[in-house]
Amino acid sequence: MRFTNNPYEGFMKEKSYFKGMPPSLPPKGSRCDGCPYWRGIGCVFCYREQLKPPGNGR
Repeated sequence: MRFTNNPYEGFMKEKSYFKGMPPSLPPKGSRCDGCPYWRGIGCVFCYREQLKPPGNGR
């Protein structure tokens, strides 16, 4: 069924076969390896751990 007289309407109804970009994974052995929040850079949670003082926090 056509809704318009646009010659591209049939093309727009075709199924897209584009799967998108595969997800990038963090480097093996890094602190982000296996992190569910990985988006290409270290996340806020990783930076908070780096800002904590060593030891008891005294």
